[in-house]
Amino acid sequence: METNVRHLPRLSLASAMRIYGLTARALRFYEERGLLSARRDRLNARYYDPEARQRLDWIARLRQGGVSLEDIRDILAAEDGDERRRELALGALARKQTELEDQLARIRTTRRALEGAADQRAAV
Repeated sequence: METNVRHLPRLSLASAMRIYGLTARALRFYEERGLLSARRDRLNARYYDPEARQRLDWIARLRQGGVSLEDIRDILAAEDGDERRRELALGALARKQTELEDQLARIRTTRRALEGAADQRAAV
């Protein structure tokens, strides 16, 4: 997600929105939920330091993958750094994939049942 902005000492709210594809409302929401902390400049404008940008990168990627906020909180809280976070993230994504595959199977079953009922009515 993050383009080459690691060299910047801080990133404005508008730049964070553009880079991570998140709305201002989403950024404030993540801050309210304790997933992210923004600093304030002398004009009280939000900005994100390198640590916050790293968290933003994780949040944006995981939300894009449909990972829940609860799982994201656990992933970000991992004490062993990026490798442990990666393991937890992959586990959360695998669970989400299984959930979606199960949902897709139920949709296919329901669709077949409805199509079969329509075929039976047409044959009568």
